[in-house]
Amino acid sequence: MGYQGILTFGSIFCFSLFIGALHLACGDLSYSFPEEKKRGSAIGNIAKDLGHDLKTLSSRKARVDFEGMHKRYCDISFDSGDLIASERIDRESLCGKKPSCVVKADLVLENPLELHRVSLHVQDVNDNSPQFNEEIIQMEIRESAEKGNRFSIEEAHDADIGQNDIQRYSLQRNEHFILAVDNNKVELVLENKLDREKQKEMNLLLTALDGGSPQRSGTVVIHVSVLDANDNAPVFSQEVYKASLPEDSPLDTLVVTVSAADADEGLNGDVTYQFGNIADDDVSVFSIDPKTGKLKVISAIDYETQRYFEIRIKAKDGLGLTSYAKVIIDVTDINDNAPAIYIKSLSNPVPENAPP
Repeated sequence: MGYQGILTFGSIFCFSLFIGALHLACGDLSYSFPEEKKRGSAIGNIAKDLGHDLKTLSSRKARVDFEGMHKRYCDISFDSGDLIASERIDRESLCGKKPSCVVKADLVLENPLELHRVSLHVQDVNDNSPQFNEEIIQMEIRESAEKGNRFSIEEAHDADIGQNDIQRYSLQRNEHFILAVDNNKVELVLENKLDREKQKEMNLLLTALDGGSPQRSGTVVIHVSVLDANDNAPVFSQEVYKASLPEDSPLDTLVVTVSAADADEGLNGDVTYQFGNIADDDVSVFSIDPKTGKLKVISAIDYETQRYFEIRIKAKDGLGLTSYAKVIIDVTDINDNAPAIYIKSLSNPVPENAPP
């Protein structure tokens, strides 16, 4: 009983010392700054915001912890008390098209232990230009096409968001076509009938413009060949296909099968499938069979790396008329990571003759 009582007293004594040394901050810190800041540039002043002098930050070994991340995006300068950028921060790589991009970190001070949650709000800058998937879009349109007929054009893509994303399109003035844009659906509209005997082909310049400052743009040439009559474009069975995919799916797993029908006969109704505007990384993850429309897995998928895919699929008939559908893939998590324990430690010597 006496020995057990000593152990209990010692445990209570050590626990009391730990509680006495631990001081949790009552307020979090939040900083907002544009992406692509130069290494060493200031994000905010930690010393000022915490009410500590530079000597205190240094003596208490202030540091920023980015737990569970592969990079340290910022550090503390003990010369100025600033939180400074230590890595290139690219908003598009971190958050893609999400409207809000927040990186979380812990600010730690020792002796006594003090913790603050730091939120880094990364703002978008207009560092990407609109891009079309192809340099030249080949179209074949029969001279029998009627005034008002519409022909789909694959929209451009801009990695930026909001006002820095694509705001409008412009078609170079020409004799036959005008442009119609509705909710990012881009179409050529035949305004004056074609005459193959007068003009067998033509080039149209389409420009996509964003709303950033300075404004950025991207262009594509639409090459129109005038033929003798393909009346119908392929029509997908649905505009959006949705699929759920476990992250451990083996190679060659079938994700979804897209299907489009063309009312024309022969070569005009022969439909093939290919990727539309798709990120380079996604091309290495999936393949599509040009004949069957089967979308399959061709490389490993990791939920912790990417949880969502959005892929444009193009259906094209034998003479070049096209239509587009979207495939949305949600990656589901499996229990493939062991629990991780992060320990905040400090050293606080206690003399052997210290009073209880």
